Amino acid sequence: MSASARLAEFVVKTSLRDCPDAAVAQVRRAALDTLGVMLAGAGEPVALSVRTVARAEGGAPLCTVFGTAHRTSPTWAALANGTAGHAHDFDDTNFALLGHPSVPLLAAALAAAEAEPADGAAVVLAYVIGFEVSTALGVALNPDHYTRGWHATSSIGTLGCAAAAASVLRLDPTQTRHALGVAASLASGLKENFGSMTKPFHAGHAARNGVFAALVAREGLTASDSALEGRQGYAAAFGQAPLAADAFDALGRRWQVLASGIAVKPYPSCALTHSAIDALLALRERHGLGAEEVAEVEVGVNQVVPDVLRHASPSNGLERKFSMQFCAASALATGRVDLGSFADGPITDAGTREVMDHVRMVVDPTLPQGLSEHAWTRVTVRLRDGRTLASPPRGASGHPDQPLTDAQLRDKFLACAAPVIGAGEAEGVAAQLTHLEDIPDIRALTARLVTARD
Repeated sequence: MSASARLAEFVVKTSLRDCPDAAVAQVRRAALDTLGVMLAGAGEPVALSVRTVARAEGGAPLCTVFGTAHRTSPTWAALANGTAGHAHDFDDTNFALLGHPSVPLLAAALAAAEAEPADGAAVVLAYVIGFEVSTALGVALNPDHYTRGWHATSSIGTLGCAAAAASVLRLDPTQTRHALGVAASLASGLKENFGSMTKPFHAGHAARNGVFAALVAREGLTASDSALEGRQGYAAAFGQAPLAADAFDALGRRWQVLASGIAVKPYPSCALTHSAIDALLALRERHGLGAEEVAEVEVGVNQVVPDVLRHASPSNGLERKFSMQFCAASALATGRVDLGSFADGPITDAGTREVMDHVRMVVDPTLPQGLSEHAWTRVTVRLRDGRTLASPPRGASGHPDQPLTDAQLRDKFLACAAPVIGAGEAEGVAAQLTHLEDIPDIRALTARLVTARD
């Protein structure tokens, strides 16, 4: 059986009854977080650029562009919502994928479900299926795939989105196999674009291409049976080793949505900055530190980090999200790292500007090297009075081993959603998502995610 056929079998044969209750609970939490960041990102310039082209291109108004009054075709809606959801880099991550799973998957699944239409149970199942396909490929290809320069959110996530859309559209095994083969040719996304608008576009690109692959496969478009494992196939092009024969044997038995889990972001910056932010905020509070006291900050990181946090002297808000120097300095100098920290224009806080010049990021080979630990950091702060304050190696809040509470997650959603759709509607959506799988028509949810924004 080919790799595509094995994945297609999993997509078609898996039912919601097969999914553990804990996995369904994870999807509810992921949907709450993801819809919040999609709404918050709808007003960002990258989201506006995509919507402008979507309006010009046109499309059957079947699907909602969240946070706006615009309706468009499934592929354009998936692209628009996926891009908006990643605009602030505030969406969740997974360390088997080494990317962002939920925004692309939900953008794809919700667009397909509105177009069909389908119910909440179909969306929950599609998310789980897409997550498992994405992470299975992540386990097979990473970390080499990621360190070679591919942005796995898109380069791997496109296939997960195709699996999710195929599930919602109820493709048969042959159609699903072809959808995955088409998606393999559409997969792309380069880390060199981190710190630019193209980075959030990648999430929309994955969602759009996943929906597109499923739609054209349903209409008879074919792909090679060996598109994934062939000599010139996906794995050969995107990784150094061929797909192992047992690469997908754990599908449906070991659920990655529970095993590797979902890391929810408390800060709207690259996940690789978060453990350092946590450590520095804690040191600041514990010792009452001010920017004027700081002589040097040393952040020890995993060897994969410098190629991602590339902007030591960031010139705009997007680059600051990929700058350890800025994120560390903002945490120490202001005591916060939030959406307002990444506004475009000059850095207005004098303390942040001062501390940035004294932040050094160094590779620390003693840090844990596992995929789930590559975001760990070690932090040392040297003060002008000669004291040295240290935070030992640690992960970040929001990660599966120290998850946000339900209350914290809800607060994050309301902070993102209420300014867009209003506090009352945001409260209603949060309540509705506690029983996402019971919604009889997904449009009962998506109809609440609109505003007067063009």
